[in-house]
Amino acid sequence: MSNETPNGEPEPTKRPDRPAYGEYAPAGSQQPTAPAAQPAESTGSAAESLGGVGAFVGGSYPQVVATFTKYEDAQKAVDHLSDEGFPVENVSIVGHDIRTVENVSGRLTNGRAASRGLISGIWFGLAIGLLLGFFVPGVNWIGVVIGGIVFGAIWGALFGFLGHAATRGQRDFASVKTMEAGRYEVLVRGEFATKATQLLNESVYK
Repeated sequence: MSNETPNGEPEPTKRPDRPAYGEYAPAGSQQPTAPAAQPAESTGSAAESLGGVGAFVGGSYPQVVATFTKYEDAQKAVDHLSDEGFPVENVSIVGHDIRTVENVSGRLTNGRAASRGLISGIWFGLAIGLLLGFFVPGVNWIGVVIGGIVFGAIWGALFGFLGHAATRGQRDFASVKTMEAGRYEVLVRGEFATKATQLLNESVYK
């Protein structure tokens, strides 16, 4: 027999209380349970995820056999290993603390910008003139080359001047930008690391 309210209407069936999200669910409740978390698949060592060449190939973890502050020194060390017959395909040079270095070569004015553009234009005009002279039949290739040089020089100087003038003095210097690292490590695959260390210790690249 169903319960009735004072107004004579049937009392609605009460649903069992459900625990709020994050609360303890009592035993025997019909709450759906989340599937158990599956263990993450192993993705290998960090070194193996960096690439597929050099010391990062294969299952052996690469080991640091030498550290240098200049790339040229690291290059000489690997070159020495190559001269000794070491399998250098198991070697990698890794740079750390990468930074941008901009070396200022001098002051740049409108006149110097025009001169630089003129030189670039001469080389460009010379290349175009030679191509037309050699591959277009029936033309005076000497005249074409001279015309290309003159045309390239004029337009190169003009573009150089206008390009620098458009900066309105915000960059009155010329520079060369390069990428450098704070240190360079020579890494060798684990099974070859001992031999590489021995060869480097026997040489001047310690």
